[in-house]
Amino acid sequence: MNDPTWYDPVTVLDRSVATYSGREALRVAGRSLTYAELDREADAVAQWCSDTLPTGCRVAVLGVRDAISYAGILGVLRSGRAYVPLHPDHPEERWRQAMEQAEVQGIIAPSTEHHRLRGHTTLPLYVPMPHCSRVRRPGAEAYVMFTSGSTGGPKGVQVTRANVAAYLRHALQAWDIRPEDRCTQLFGLGFDLSVHDLFVCWGKGACLSVPDEGHALRLASYLKDERITVWFSVPSVIGLMQRMRALEPGSFPLLRLSFFCGEALPWAYASAWAVAAPNGSITNLYGPTEATIAILEHPVRTPFGTMGTVPLGKPFPGALVRVEPEEDVRTGELWLGGPQVALGYVQRQEATDAVFRTDPRGTRWYATGDRVRQDDEGCFHFLGRMDDQVKVQGHRVEPSEVDRVVGMHLGAGRTVTVAVEGTGGVRLVTFIDVPGDTVALMRALKEQLPPYMLPEAILILGHFPLNSNGKVDKRALKELANHG
Repeated sequence: MNDPTWYDPVTVLDRSVATYSGREALRVAGRSLTYAELDREADAVAQWCSDTLPTGCRVAVLGVRDAISYAGILGVLRSGRAYVPLHPDHPEERWRQAMEQAEVQGIIAPSTEHHRLRGHTTLPLYVPMPHCSRVRRPGAEAYVMFTSGSTGGPKGVQVTRANVAAYLRHALQAWDIRPEDRCTQLFGLGFDLSVHDLFVCWGKGACLSVPDEGHALRLASYLKDERITVWFSVPSVIGLMQRMRALEPGSFPLLRLSFFCGEALPWAYASAWAVAAPNGSITNLYGPTEATIAILEHPVRTPFGTMGTVPLGKPFPGALVRVEPEEDVRTGELWLGGPQVALGYVQRQEATDAVFRTDPRGTRWYATGDRVRQDDEGCFHFLGRMDDQVKVQGHRVEPSEVDRVVGMHLGAGRTVTVAVEGTGGVRLVTFIDVPGDTVALMRALKEQLPPYMLPEAILILGHFPLNSNGKVDKRALKELANHG
Protein backbone atom coordinates (compact mmCIF):
# COMPACT_ATOMS: atom_id res chain seq x y z
CA MET A 1 0.00 0.00 0.00
CA ASN A 2 1.61 3.26 -1.20
CA ASP A 3 -0.70 5.63 0.69
CA PRO A 4 1.56 7.12 3.42
CA THR A 5 -1.38 7.32 5.86
CA TRP A 6 -2.37 3.65 5.49
CA TYR A 7 -0.25 2.65 8.50
CA ASP A 8 -0.89 5.78 10.55
CA PRO A 9 -1.83 4.57 14.07
CA VAL A 10 -5.25 6.27 13.96
CA THR A 11 -6.03 4.83 10.53
CA VAL A 12 -4.91 1.35 11.60
CA LEU A 13 -7.27 1.37 14.59
CA ASP A 14 -10.17 2.83 12.58
CA ARG A 15 -9.86 0.04 10.01
CA SER A 16 -10.11 -2.59 12.73
CA VAL A 17 -13.11 -0.84 14.31
CA ALA A 18 -14.88 -0.98 10.94
CA THR A 19 -13.98 -4.63 10.32
CA TYR A 20 -14.09 -6.15 13.82
CA SER A 21 -16.51 -3.89 15.73
CA GLY A 22 -18.02 -6.73 17.79
CA ARG A 23 -14.76 -8.48 18.61
CA GLU A 24 -13.00 -8.08 21.94
CA ALA A 25 -10.32 -5.38 21.69
CA LEU A 26 -9.19 -4.86 25.28
CA ARG A 27 -9.29 -6.63 28.63
CA VAL A 28 -8.23 -4.42 31.51
CA ALA A 29 -9.14 -3.95 35.19
CA GLY A 30 -11.91 -6.53 35.01
CA ARG A 31 -13.49 -4.92 31.93
CA SER A 32 -13.82 -6.31 28.44
CA LEU A 33 -14.27 -3.78 25.63
CA THR A 34 -15.16 -4.55 22.04
CA TYR A 35 -13.68 -2.52 19.22
CA ALA A 36 -16.93 -0.54 19.01
CA GLU A 37 -16.84 0.24 22.75
CA LEU A 38 -13.17 1.24 22.66
CA ASP A 39 -13.97 3.43 19.65
CA ARG A 40 -16.70 5.29 21.56
CA GLU A 41 -14.48 5.89 24.60
CA ALA A 42 -11.66 7.16 22.38
CA ASP A 43 -14.09 9.49 20.59
CA ALA A 44 -15.15 10.96 23.94
CA VAL A 45 -11.51 11.78 24.71
CA ALA A 46 -10.98 13.25 21.24
CA GLN A 47 -14.04 15.46 21.69
CA TRP A 48 -12.81 16.69 25.10
CA CYS A 49 -9.39 17.51 23.66
CA SER A 50 -10.95 19.43 20.76
CA ASP A 51 -13.35 21.37 23.01
CA THR A 52 -10.93 22.06 25.87
CA LEU A 53 -7.30 22.24 24.69
CA PRO A 54 -5.27 24.26 22.16
CA THR A 55 -4.92 22.80 18.69
CA GLY A 56 -1.84 20.59 18.20
CA CYS A 57 -0.77 20.67 21.86
CA ARG A 58 0.61 17.83 23.96
CA VAL A 59 -1.57 15.98 26.47
CA ALA A 60 -0.36 13.91 29.42
CA VAL A 61 -1.89 10.45 29.91
CA LEU A 62 -1.55 8.80 33.31
CA GLY A 63 -0.69 5.22 32.37
CA VAL A 64 -2.66 3.28 34.97
CA ARG A 65 -4.29 -0.08 34.22
CA ASP A 66 -7.64 1.41 33.28
CA ALA A 67 -9.60 1.60 30.03
CA ILE A 68 -9.37 5.40 30.03
CA SER A 69 -5.57 5.24 29.68
CA TYR A 70 -5.88 3.26 26.45
CA ALA A 71 -8.83 5.24 25.12
CA GLY A 72 -6.92 8.36 26.17
CA ILE A 73 -3.97 7.58 23.92
CA LEU A 74 -6.28 6.87 20.99
CA GLY A 75 -8.42 9.95 21.60
CA VAL A 76 -5.44 12.29 21.90
CA LEU A 77 -4.07 11.03 18.59
CA ARG A 78 -7.47 11.27 16.91
CA SER A 79 -7.72 14.91 17.97
CA GLY A 80 -4.45 15.70 16.18
CA ARG A 81 -2.47 16.07 19.41
CA ALA A 82 0.48 14.15 20.90
CA TYR A 83 0.43 12.22 24.16
CA VAL A 84 2.99 12.30 26.95
CA PRO A 85 2.69 9.20 29.18
CA LEU A 86 3.16 9.52 32.95
CA HIS A 87 4.13 6.31 34.70
CA PRO A 88 1.86 5.84 37.76
CA ASP A 89 4.75 4.52 39.90
CA HIS A 90 7.08 7.42 39.17
CA PRO A 91 7.40 10.20 41.75
CA GLU A 92 5.36 13.34 41.18
CA GLU A 93 8.56 15.34 40.69
CA ARG A 94 9.27 13.20 37.65
CA TRP A 95 5.78 13.93 36.32
CA ARG A 96 6.34 17.65 36.85
CA GLN A 97 9.64 17.58 34.95
CA ALA A 98 8.07 15.72 32.02
CA MET A 99 5.00 17.97 31.83
CA GLU A 100 7.06 21.16 32.02
CA GLN A 101 9.60 20.06 29.40
CA ALA A 102 6.88 18.85 27.03
CA GLU A 103 4.69 21.93 27.69
CA VAL A 104 1.67 19.73 28.37
CA GLN A 105 -1.71 21.52 28.18
CA GLY A 106 -4.06 18.90 29.67
CA ILE A 107 -4.16 15.53 31.45
CA ILE A 108 -6.10 12.33 30.79
CA ALA A 109 -6.61 10.22 33.93
CA PRO A 110 -9.42 8.21 35.51
CA SER A 111 -11.53 10.27 37.90
CA THR A 112 -10.32 8.00 40.72
CA GLU A 113 -6.79 9.37 40.15
CA HIS A 114 -7.63 13.08 39.95
CA HIS A 115 -6.77 13.60 43.61
CA ARG A 116 -3.15 12.65 42.85
CA LEU A 117 -2.92 15.42 40.27
CA ARG A 118 -4.99 18.35 41.51
CA GLY A 119 -2.46 19.35 44.15
CA HIS A 120 0.36 19.51 41.62
CA THR A 121 -1.09 21.16 38.54
CA THR A 122 -3.70 23.64 37.37
CA LEU A 123 -3.99 21.94 33.97
CA PRO A 124 -7.44 20.75 32.82
CA LEU A 125 -8.25 17.16 33.85
CA TYR A 126 -10.30 14.94 31.57
CA VAL A 127 -14.03 14.75 32.19
CA PRO A 128 -16.12 12.61 29.77
CA MET A 129 -18.27 14.64 27.39
CA PRO A 130 -22.05 14.03 27.49
CA HIS A 131 -22.16 14.02 23.71
CA CYS A 132 -19.36 13.37 21.27
CA SER A 133 -18.89 13.22 17.53
CA ARG A 134 -16.31 11.59 15.29
CA VAL A 135 -13.20 13.76 15.62
CA ARG A 136 -10.32 13.08 13.22
CA ARG A 137 -7.71 15.78 12.85
CA PRO A 138 -4.26 15.44 11.27
CA GLY A 139 -1.29 15.67 13.57
CA ALA A 140 2.45 15.39 12.98
CA GLU A 141 3.65 14.32 16.42
CA ALA A 142 2.53 11.03 18.02
CA TYR A 143 4.12 11.08 21.48
CA VAL A 144 6.97 12.28 23.65
CA MET A 145 8.66 9.49 25.63
CA PHE A 146 11.06 10.40 28.42
CA THR A 147 14.30 8.49 28.93
CA SER A 148 17.15 8.91 31.39
CA GLY A 149 19.58 11.71 30.54
CA SER A 150 23.20 12.15 31.60
CA THR A 151 22.72 15.89 32.29
CA GLY A 152 19.73 18.08 32.94
CA GLY A 153 17.35 15.31 33.94
CA PRO A 154 15.22 13.10 31.68
CA LYS A 155 15.13 13.64 27.90
CA GLY A 156 11.83 13.66 26.00
CA VAL A 157 12.09 11.93 22.62
CA GLN A 158 9.79 13.47 19.98
CA VAL A 159 8.30 10.70 17.85
CA THR A 160 6.08 11.50 14.87
CA ARG A 161 3.07 9.65 13.55
CA ALA A 162 5.09 9.05 10.37
CA ASN A 163 7.79 7.36 12.52
CA VAL A 164 5.16 5.05 14.06
CA ALA A 165 3.60 4.38 10.65
CA ALA A 166 6.99 3.28 9.30
CA TYR A 167 7.26 0.76 12.15
CA LEU A 168 3.71 -0.50 11.68
CA ARG A 169 4.22 -0.88 7.93
CA HIS A 170 6.78 -3.59 8.62
CA ALA A 171 5.19 -5.12 11.73
CA LEU A 172 1.73 -5.58 10.24
CA GLN A 173 3.11 -7.04 7.02
CA ALA A 174 5.87 -9.26 8.40
CA TRP A 175 4.41 -10.84 11.54
CA ASP A 176 1.55 -13.33 11.44
CA ILE A 177 -0.77 -11.80 14.03
CA ARG A 178 -4.43 -12.77 13.55
CA PRO A 179 -7.81 -11.45 14.73
CA GLU A 180 -8.23 -14.47 17.01
CA ASP A 181 -4.92 -13.80 18.79
CA ARG A 182 -4.68 -12.63 22.38
CA CYS A 183 -1.69 -10.35 22.92
CA THR A 184 0.19 -9.36 26.08
CA GLN A 185 0.46 -5.80 27.37
CA LEU A 186 3.27 -6.01 29.91
CA PHE A 187 5.10 -2.75 29.18
CA GLY A 188 4.18 0.40 31.05
CA LEU A 189 2.60 3.01 28.79
CA GLY A 190 5.61 5.25 29.48
CA PHE A 191 7.86 2.68 27.78
CA ASP A 192 7.84 3.00 23.99
CA LEU A 193 7.56 -0.78 23.51
CA SER A 194 3.96 -0.36 24.68
CA VAL A 195 3.25 1.35 21.33
CA HIS A 196 3.97 -1.99 19.67
CA ASP A 197 1.60 -3.70 22.10
CA LEU A 198 -1.30 -1.41 21.26
CA PHE A 199 -1.09 -0.81 17.55
CA VAL A 200 0.32 -4.11 16.30
CA CYS A 201 -2.45 -5.90 18.19
CA TRP A 202 -5.25 -3.52 17.22
CA GLY A 203 -3.95 -3.25 13.67
CA LYS A 204 -4.87 -6.92 13.19
CA GLY A 205 -8.17 -6.93 15.12
CA ALA A 206 -6.73 -9.01 17.99
CA CYS A 207 -7.39 -8.66 21.73
CA LEU A 208 -4.98 -6.80 24.04
CA SER A 209 -4.87 -8.34 27.52
CA VAL A 210 -3.54 -6.20 30.37
CA PRO A 211 -2.59 -8.21 33.49
CA ASP A 212 -4.10 -7.10 36.78
CA GLU A 213 -1.89 -6.66 39.84
CA GLY A 214 -2.16 -10.32 40.81
CA HIS A 215 -1.35 -11.60 37.35
CA ALA A 216 1.56 -9.17 37.01
CA LEU A 217 3.29 -11.14 39.77
CA ARG A 218 2.24 -14.54 38.36
CA LEU A 219 2.90 -14.31 34.64
CA ALA A 220 2.61 -18.03 34.04
CA SER A 221 -0.95 -17.96 35.40
CA TYR A 222 -1.68 -14.87 33.31
CA LEU A 223 -0.54 -16.67 30.17
CA LYS A 224 -2.79 -19.63 30.86
CA ASP A 225 -5.83 -17.82 32.28
CA GLU A 226 -5.92 -15.30 29.43
CA ARG A 227 -5.09 -17.91 26.74
CA ILE A 228 -2.26 -15.71 25.46
CA THR A 229 -1.00 -16.52 21.95
CA VAL A 230 1.32 -13.51 21.30
CA TRP A 231 3.94 -12.49 23.87
CA PHE A 232 6.17 -9.39 24.09
CA SER A 233 8.50 -8.57 27.00
CA VAL A 234 12.04 -7.74 28.01
CA PRO A 235 14.33 -10.80 28.20
CA SER A 236 14.90 -10.45 31.95
CA VAL A 237 11.31 -11.60 32.50
CA ILE A 238 12.49 -15.06 31.39
CA GLY A 239 15.05 -15.12 34.20
CA LEU A 240 12.40 -14.02 36.69
CA MET A 241 10.06 -16.82 35.60
CA GLN A 242 12.91 -19.33 35.76
CA ARG A 243 13.61 -18.36 39.37
CA MET A 244 9.91 -18.83 40.13
CA ARG A 245 10.07 -22.28 38.47
CA ALA A 246 7.40 -21.24 35.99
CA LEU A 247 9.15 -22.37 32.79
CA GLU A 248 8.51 -26.09 32.77
CA PRO A 249 8.74 -27.87 29.39
CA GLY A 250 5.55 -27.41 27.41
CA SER A 251 4.10 -24.89 29.90
CA PHE A 252 2.68 -22.59 27.23
CA PRO A 253 1.40 -24.65 24.29
CA LEU A 254 -0.88 -21.86 23.01
CA LEU A 255 1.92 -19.36 22.41
CA ARG A 256 2.46 -18.88 18.66
CA LEU A 257 4.64 -15.78 18.57
CA SER A 258 7.08 -14.44 21.14
CA PHE A 259 8.96 -11.15 20.82
CA PHE A 260 11.73 -9.85 23.07
CA CYS A 261 13.26 -6.37 23.13
CA GLY A 262 14.75 -3.77 25.44
CA GLU A 263 17.79 -5.77 26.60
CA ALA A 264 20.27 -8.29 25.22
CA LEU A 265 18.62 -11.73 24.91
CA PRO A 266 20.93 -14.48 26.28
CA TRP A 267 20.92 -17.70 24.27
CA ALA A 268 20.21 -19.61 27.48
CA TYR A 269 17.00 -17.59 27.99
CA ALA A 270 15.90 -18.12 24.38
CA SER A 271 16.44 -21.87 24.73
CA ALA A 272 14.48 -22.06 27.99
CA TRP A 273 11.59 -20.10 26.48
CA ALA A 274 11.51 -22.32 23.39
CA VAL A 275 11.20 -25.42 25.59
CA ALA A 276 8.34 -23.82 27.55
CA ALA A 277 6.55 -22.67 24.37
CA PRO A 278 7.30 -25.51 21.94
CA ASN A 279 4.64 -24.55 19.36
CA GLY A 280 5.76 -20.98 18.81
CA SER A 281 8.47 -18.86 17.23
CA ILE A 282 10.83 -16.37 18.90
CA THR A 283 11.92 -13.02 17.43
CA ASN A 284 14.60 -10.82 18.99
CA LEU A 285 14.05 -7.10 18.31
CA TYR A 286 16.41 -4.17 18.74
CA GLY A 287 15.77 -0.45 18.65
CA PRO A 288 16.24 2.63 20.83
CA THR A 289 13.35 5.01 21.57
CA GLU A 290 14.96 7.46 19.12
CA ALA A 291 14.42 4.97 16.28
CA THR A 292 10.78 4.20 17.17
CA ILE A 293 10.29 0.93 19.02
CA ALA A 294 12.52 -1.48 17.02
CA ILE A 295 14.46 -1.36 13.78
CA LEU A 296 16.46 -4.64 13.66
CA GLU A 297 15.08 -8.16 14.02
CA HIS A 298 16.47 -11.67 14.33
CA PRO A 299 14.30 -14.79 14.09
CA VAL A 300 15.66 -17.25 16.64
CA ARG A 301 16.12 -20.66 15.04
CA THR A 302 17.61 -23.92 16.22
CA PRO A 303 20.25 -24.99 16.91
CA PHE A 304 20.46 -22.56 19.81
CA GLY A 305 23.73 -21.03 20.88
CA THR A 306 25.04 -21.88 24.31
CA MET A 307 27.12 -18.80 25.15
CA GLY A 308 26.56 -15.09 24.77
CA THR A 309 23.51 -13.35 23.39
CA VAL A 310 21.20 -13.65 20.41
CA PRO A 311 22.18 -11.35 17.50
CA LEU A 312 20.42 -8.00 17.13
CA GLY A 313 19.63 -9.07 13.60
CA LYS A 314 19.12 -7.30 10.28
CA PRO A 315 17.38 -3.99 9.58
CA PHE A 316 13.72 -3.59 8.63
CA PRO A 317 13.10 -2.77 4.95
CA GLY A 318 13.63 0.95 4.41
CA ALA A 319 15.80 1.38 7.50
CA LEU A 320 19.33 2.72 7.11
CA VAL A 321 22.11 1.19 9.19
CA ARG A 322 25.81 1.90 9.26
CA VAL A 323 28.78 1.21 11.51
CA GLU A 324 31.12 4.05 12.38
CA PRO A 325 34.20 1.86 12.12
CA GLU A 326 37.09 1.25 14.43
CA GLU A 327 40.23 -0.52 13.17
CA ASP A 328 38.01 -3.35 11.98
CA VAL A 329 35.61 -1.60 9.57
CA ARG A 330 32.77 -3.95 10.61
CA THR A 331 33.09 -3.06 14.28
CA GLY A 332 32.11 0.25 15.82
CA GLU A 333 29.20 2.45 16.85
CA LEU A 334 25.81 1.65 15.35
CA TRP A 335 24.16 4.54 13.49
CA LEU A 336 20.53 4.39 12.37
CA GLY A 337 18.71 6.36 9.69
CA GLY A 338 15.50 6.26 7.70
CA PRO A 339 11.81 6.98 8.34
CA GLN A 340 11.76 5.68 11.92
CA VAL A 341 14.36 8.13 13.29
CA ALA A 342 12.73 10.62 15.68
CA LEU A 343 12.86 14.42 15.55
CA GLY A 344 15.11 14.86 18.59
CA TYR A 345 14.68 15.84 22.25
CA VAL A 346 12.13 18.35 23.48
CA GLN A 347 13.81 21.63 24.47
CA ARG A 348 17.24 19.95 24.52
CA GLN A 349 18.97 21.22 21.38
CA GLU A 350 22.49 20.50 22.66
CA ALA A 351 21.56 16.90 23.49
CA THR A 352 19.84 16.57 20.10
CA ASP A 353 22.86 17.87 18.20
CA ALA A 354 25.15 15.47 20.09
CA VAL A 355 23.54 12.30 18.71
CA PHE A 356 21.38 13.27 15.71
CA ARG A 357 23.78 13.91 12.83
CA THR A 358 23.33 14.90 9.18
CA ASP A 359 25.94 13.64 6.71
CA PRO A 360 27.20 15.58 3.63
CA ARG A 361 24.53 13.91 1.50
CA GLY A 362 21.78 15.24 3.72
CA THR A 363 20.93 11.89 5.34
CA ARG A 364 19.97 12.19 8.99
CA TRP A 365 21.37 9.63 11.45
CA TYR A 366 20.98 8.73 15.10
CA ALA A 367 24.23 7.65 16.80
CA THR A 368 23.09 4.94 19.26
CA GLY A 369 26.16 4.65 21.48
CA ASP A 370 25.90 0.87 21.05
CA ARG A 371 29.04 -0.92 19.92
CA VAL A 372 28.32 -3.66 17.37
CA ARG A 373 29.90 -6.05 14.92
CA GLN A 374 28.44 -6.87 11.52
CA ASP A 375 29.06 -10.44 10.34
CA ASP A 376 29.52 -11.75 6.79
CA GLU A 377 25.75 -12.25 6.40
CA GLY A 378 24.95 -8.64 7.32
CA CYS A 379 23.68 -9.53 10.79
CA PHE A 380 24.55 -7.19 13.68
CA HIS A 381 25.82 -8.42 17.05
CA PHE A 382 25.81 -6.35 20.27
CA LEU A 383 29.24 -5.87 21.88
CA GLY A 384 28.38 -3.38 24.63
CA ARG A 385 27.95 0.32 25.27
CA MET A 386 30.45 3.01 24.35
CA ASP A 387 29.48 4.96 27.50
CA ASP A 388 28.17 4.13 30.98
CA GLN A 389 24.51 3.79 29.99
CA VAL A 390 22.87 0.54 31.15
CA LYS A 391 19.51 -1.18 30.91
CA VAL A 392 17.63 -1.93 34.14
CA GLN A 393 14.47 -4.01 33.63
CA GLY A 394 14.61 -2.87 30.01
CA HIS A 395 14.71 0.82 30.93
CA ARG A 396 17.60 3.01 29.84
CA VAL A 397 19.53 4.42 32.81
CA GLU A 398 22.36 6.95 32.83
CA PRO A 399 24.16 6.44 36.19
CA SER A 400 25.29 10.06 35.96
CA GLU A 401 21.64 11.17 36.26
CA VAL A 402 21.40 9.24 39.54
CA ASP A 403 24.62 10.98 40.66
CA ARG A 404 23.19 14.39 39.72
CA VAL A 405 20.13 13.86 41.93
CA VAL A 406 22.20 12.42 44.79
CA GLY A 407 24.52 15.43 44.55
CA MET A 408 21.57 17.81 44.98
CA HIS A 409 21.06 16.38 48.48
CA LEU A 410 24.66 15.65 49.37
CA GLY A 411 26.18 19.11 49.49
CA ALA A 412 29.95 18.59 49.74
CA GLY A 413 31.62 15.42 48.56
CA ARG A 414 31.38 13.25 45.48
CA THR A 415 29.03 10.51 44.37
CA VAL A 416 29.56 7.71 41.85
CA THR A 417 26.88 5.20 40.83
CA VAL A 418 27.92 1.93 39.18
CA ALA A 419 25.90 -0.80 37.52
CA VAL A 420 26.59 -4.34 38.67
CA GLU A 421 25.65 -7.42 36.64
CA GLY A 422 24.15 -10.35 38.54
CA THR A 423 21.95 -13.38 38.03
CA GLY A 424 18.90 -11.22 38.73
CA GLY A 425 19.92 -8.63 36.12
CA VAL A 426 21.54 -5.22 36.47
CA ARG A 427 21.46 -3.43 39.83
CA LEU A 428 22.70 0.03 40.78
CA VAL A 429 24.93 0.85 43.75
CA THR A 430 25.83 4.42 44.74
CA PHE A 431 29.04 5.38 46.58
CA ILE A 432 29.56 8.66 48.43
CA ASP A 433 32.75 9.92 50.09
CA VAL A 434 31.24 12.00 52.92
CA PRO A 435 29.37 10.88 56.06
CA GLY A 436 25.60 11.16 55.83
CA ASP A 437 22.22 9.68 56.66
CA THR A 438 21.83 7.18 53.83
CA VAL A 439 18.28 6.27 54.91
CA ALA A 440 17.16 9.90 54.60
CA LEU A 441 19.06 10.20 51.32
CA MET A 442 17.31 7.15 49.87
CA ARG A 443 13.97 8.57 51.00
CA ALA A 444 14.75 11.80 49.13
CA LEU A 445 15.73 9.89 45.98
CA LYS A 446 12.38 8.07 45.98
CA GLU A 447 10.67 11.44 45.63
CA GLN A 448 12.62 12.30 42.47
CA LEU A 449 13.60 9.11 40.65
CA PRO A 450 11.50 6.26 39.21
CA PRO A 451 11.85 2.89 40.98
CA TYR A 452 14.11 1.34 38.33
CA MET A 453 16.66 4.18 38.80
CA LEU A 454 16.94 3.84 42.57
CA PRO A 455 20.24 2.37 43.81
CA GLU A 456 20.00 -0.89 45.67
CA ALA A 457 22.33 0.56 48.28
CA ILE A 458 24.18 3.78 49.15
CA LEU A 459 27.65 3.03 50.54
CA ILE A 460 30.01 5.46 52.26
CA LEU A 461 33.75 5.38 51.47
CA GLY A 462 36.57 7.29 53.11
CA HIS A 463 37.93 7.97 49.63
CA PHE A 464 37.34 6.72 46.11
CA PRO A 465 39.82 4.24 44.58
CA LEU A 466 41.71 5.72 41.62
CA ASN A 467 43.11 4.07 38.51
CA SER A 468 46.52 4.73 36.92
CA ASN A 469 45.10 7.82 35.16
CA GLY A 470 44.01 9.36 38.44
CA LYS A 471 40.31 8.83 37.68
CA VAL A 472 37.78 7.03 39.86
CA ASP A 473 38.28 3.29 39.38
CA LYS A 474 34.76 2.11 38.60
CA ARG A 475 35.92 -1.47 38.20
CA ALA A 476 37.14 -1.43 41.81
CA LEU A 477 33.81 0.07 42.90
CA LYS A 478 31.94 -2.75 41.18
CA GLU A 479 34.11 -5.24 43.05
CA LEU A 480 33.24 -3.49 46.31
CA ALA A 481 29.56 -3.56 45.42
CA ASN A 482 29.73 -7.29 44.75
CA HIS A 483 31.96 -8.37 47.62
CA GLY A 484 31.99 -5.52 50.15
